[in-house]
Formats: sequence, C-alpha cells, structure tokens
Amino acid sequence: MTPEEHAYGLLTYIYGYKNIDIDKDKIEIKYNKYKRIKYIYYEGRPIFAFRNNDGYLLPLAEAAPYMKAPYVVVDRETAKFVSQGRSVPAKFIKAYSRGLRPNVEVLVLDEDGKPVAVGRLLYSMRELTLRRGYAVKPRSRLVEAQSGTRAQTPRRSNA
Repeated sequence: MTPEEHAYGLLTYIYGYKNIDIDKDKIEIKYNKYKRIKYIYYEGRPIFAFRNNDGYLLPLAEAAPYMKAPYVVVDRETAKFVSQGRSVPAKFIKAYSRGLRPNVEVLVLDEDGKPVAVGRLLYSMRELTLRRGYAVKPRSRLVEAQSGTRAQTPRRSNA
C-alpha cells in the first residue's frame, strides 16, 4: 500500500467514503523533517493538515469543494461575519448534518450552499437546539478575491 492510498484510506475512514469526493491517484503527501505526514495535497493544493497528537486529518478551507459532510448552514448575514473569521453563534445555525459530535471539524455553508469556512464544532446536536453561545470556532475561511476564491487562516492576536 502506497502512502497516498494510506492517506486516502484515513480520509474515508474519518469522514466517510460518501462524503469525500477526491481521486486517490491525484493525492500528494508532504512530510516534515522527521518524515511524518504534514499536509495532503490534491491537484497541487493543500487540502488536509495532519494533527500529530492524535493522527486526525484536519480539513483546510481548500478541502471544502471536495467534502459533503459534516456541515452547518448559517444565514447570509452570519456568513458575512464568519468570512471575516468570527465564531458562529448557535442561534444563527439554520440546518446541520446528522450525527454531529463535539470537537469534530465541520464546513460552514451559507444558505446557498457555498462554503464560507472550516471550523471546529464546540456543541453536540442536542446543545445546538438550546441556541445559546458560540457553536463553531472557524479555523480557516474562504475569502472572495478578485481573482477567484482563496483560503485564509485567521490570524491570532496575543492581546
């Protein structure tokens, strides 16, 4: 089994084979200096980052077109704020995929189904129904640029 097939197997195991729409022959792997997986590239763009402490593959914003679930849908007004890197309040979530668990990586979609950001879900499905607090903390977001869509990682301030 090649490393690319192994990475594809990890992706389908974590996210489900029906939720990942990529061709395993176009996957490339970038390693760090200790020969551990750092990024998974698809068609020359990084789409997943490898978290070393537990072996989880975190989706980057570029992975949004290739993923179908898990997701949360927010209204248009909230999508504007999320695209600036703000967290998603639970009361503005209009719909979500089934089987969500806390601390899982989710796509944040607007009402039209366009990806806005990728982030970590902080609540369970039951807690989402309470409609209180911040439910999703975005890790990277898609920003509309004049040359097309590109991804950005939010900057963290030390203040």
